[in-house]
Amino acid sequence: MLDDYFAHLKRSAIVLQPKQPFKDWVVAVSPGLDLKDDDMETNVYLAPAYGSKAEMEKWLKKNFSELFEEELFGWIIDETMWPKKRTFKMFCDWFDYSLHPIILDTQKGWIEKT
Repeated sequence: MLDDYFAHLKRSAIVLQPKQPFKDWVVAVSPGLDLKDDDMETNVYLAPAYGSKAEMEKWLKKNFSELFEEELFGWIIDETMWPKKRTFKMFCDWFDYSLHPIILDTQKGWIEKT
């Protein structure tokens, strides 16, 4: 039985994949940067536990700004260089995202935060 091996985490996950407009912005604000396709990693963000993707979508629309800022900060720490008007539409133009309401922990022991 699955529960014998995997524990359900009381979280959902949002997976963000940078799209070309984000990559173009990084290169534009970082002269001389030779950015290759595999240089940008997909990030996974844990969110509150939700039972459906529709509930997660609602949460994301309210909280996209924090995720957007984290992605920007991962490349450019100078906030004055960030785009000023960051909307949910811009977020969707810059990132593909997938929503995962069920997270299974395949490891035994505590989850450590760093």
